[in-house]
Amino acid sequence: MRVRHSLRQLPGIVTPLADTARGSSSDGDVPAADAPVTTATPTGFPAPTALDWRRHCRLIGPTRYRIPLSDAVLTILLAVVVLADFTLVYTWGPHPAYVANMLVALTVTAAQPFRHRSPTVSGVVVYLAMVAYVALLRVTPVNLGLSPIIVAVPTALHALTRWAADRRWGVAGLLAALVGAVINPQTVYAVNPHTADMFNYPPFGFALACVLVVTVTYLWALSRRAGAESMDRTVAAASRLAAAQAVSAERLAVARELHDLVGHGLTVVKVQADTGLALGTPEAARDSLTAVRDASAAALASTRELVALLRSSTTQGPPAPVADLTALPELVAQARATGVEVEAALPTAAELAAWNDSWTALQRLTLIRVVTEGLTNAARHGDGTARITIARHDDSCRVRITNPLPGGVSTLAADGDNGHEHGYGLTGMAERLRLVEGRLEAGPSDDAGAYFLLDAVFPADFSHDPEEHR
Repeated sequence: MRVRHSLRQLPGIVTPLADTARGSSSDGDVPAADAPVTTATPTGFPAPTALDWRRHCRLIGPTRYRIPLSDAVLTILLAVVVLADFTLVYTWGPHPAYVANMLVALTVTAAQPFRHRSPTVSGVVVYLAMVAYVALLRVTPVNLGLSPIIVAVPTALHALTRWAADRRWGVAGLLAALVGAVINPQTVYAVNPHTADMFNYPPFGFALACVLVVTVTYLWALSRRAGAESMDRTVAAASRLAAAQAVSAERLAVARELHDLVGHGLTVVKVQADTGLALGTPEAARDSLTAVRDASAAALASTRELVALLRSSTTQGPPAPVADLTALPELVAQARATGVEVEAALPTAAELAAWNDSWTALQRLTLIRVVTEGLTNAARHGDGTARITIARHDDSCRVRITNPLPGGVSTLAADGDNGHEHGYGLTGMAERLRLVEGRLEAGPSDDAGAYFLLDAVFPADFSHDPEEHR
């Protein structure tokens, strides 16, 4: 799975918090031992997890068909009921009432493994089976007793209320369950002419108990759902705040780089002015003034370009990188010095020098930032190897950095804070690319997720490129 972004279309870059918290199971408050982790992406927020039962329940079974432990337990218990009903058929013969009773229990049992995976389908099947069960009790000439399958009604109601995407399913399930609480087996037995004499007491007490169970189940499931949705809103708000801070920090870094660029330009102006004054000849003055004009124009252009993109400022932070593309091989060497085996395909020194002359300061800083962040992420989250390619791609510069992930799985958000740092680093990188009308692609590079790919492309001026003059 790959995450693709066209930064030209984005008004701002935001990054989610890597949600590694394990939710509690609404069926038993048991955290999911292998629930999927929500990874941070450069332009999205965490997907809501309130209805993601895989994150909230303990799962068992094969990887592709894992179901909650609670569903498995209910299935086994109701299977015992089916076995008991089959024993009744085996002992007394295939009486239609016994066979129908067994089929109803079998239908309810078959719906249990899907209680979380497909709560609406499972719930509808259970409710229809209960209607058939009540109809059977109304006409049966024998006393079938009170089948334990009725416990599937509150559990189905819980699943509909807690996990169904549309809240109306929960309300509909509640109303149907309340009707069933009144028209319960004892009530039906009492009006069945074949079994009426077996009940010498009004079944109102049992009906009241059923109403209480149904109501409490609905309110409990509704409360758990509201709590999970509230947590989603809290995480989303925190993500927006953290992402805004990451974007702001990147712009503040640009502000510090602006200080360095302007300082460098003014230094050149001062040196050339002093040279012209010291030599005193018309030729020296002309050369000095030409250099002053070029240096001041370049510094002014960079200043206008950067200031137009900044929205705030700060006075604290790490030193800004130098906007010199010829230093790119040094960045690769520094990564290798940390122990990372880097396979690099970089432009030649002549090409980098030409890019230095034709690119704006912001474009040069963007390339350096992408390379620095990409190699840093490869060192932190990879297996110790990385491949980087920097090349001209039509009228754009393209940077591709790939690194195998330990164990062949994504570790973007596997360790809490590390996932946050990685995600926010990508946010800063994406913000840089947005400022130069670029785009970023970041994510596992194949279906197995064994490699992490960082692919950045942004337009640049190659008019001084040696290839243009061959």
